Amino acid sequence: MPSKSNKGFTLLEVLITVAILSSAVIFIFRAFGAVLNSAKFSQNISSACYLAENKIWEIRHRRAAPPKKETAAEEYSTKQRFNWRWENGDLENRGLSLLKFNVSWKERMREKDYEISLSSYLLKSP
Repeated sequence: MPSKSNKGFTLLEVLITVAILSSAVIFIFRAFGAVLNSAKFSQNISSACYLAENKIWEIRHRRAAPPKKETAAEEYSTKQRFNWRWENGDLENRGLSLLKFNVSWKERMREKDYEISLSSYLLKSP
């Protein structure tokens, strides 16, 4: 007759424990990957806003009036390619012109286009 003093684990208990721990570790790694992707996306949004703010400041502080036509270019920031374009339109009899500025980029993992649109008013040069 076996004694009841054996206090070890059965093979079934060990296999169930390993399965539970393995699924928990897989879940944690997937969550970590999602957090990294979200942080990169947030960094790209911040870089696009800083680029737009910088370009709008440059356009506002030019000595000559900005051209009326649309201007476009691309720049690299934090290993990301940003395409930007702006358009300057006159507001009738108000002494102002409307500057529309767009920054767009593609996310590496999602292959989806994102765009930020900003507008600002400029005083017409005399």
